[in-house]
Amino acid sequence: MVHQPRDLRRRTTISIKGQRQIMFFDYATVHTLAEIQAAGFFNSSRDNLTKDSIVDAVADINGTPARVVLRFATVPASGNITTVVDGGLTAT
Repeated sequence: MVHQPRDLRRRTTISIKGQRQIMFFDYATVHTLAEIQAAGFFNSSRDNLTKDSIVDAVADINGTPARVVLRFATVPASGNITTVVDGGLTAT
């Protein structure tokens, strides 16, 4: 089974003039934590995502549910979208 874009629900969008939008999403799935964290899992939602947007997810809802907060680390025009487990953004 692959990621279904309709299951990724945008909760809110923050727009600051002159900056990219940051979006916050809710997501629940039967996929495992490992699957949803894999590079490319969210590729089918590429057109609706921006770098550093946040997903509040519950994985494996029909098995051993686990909650995780993911941040989109990369959202390239082509290639795999990547995520990281987010414990809060830190300055780099």
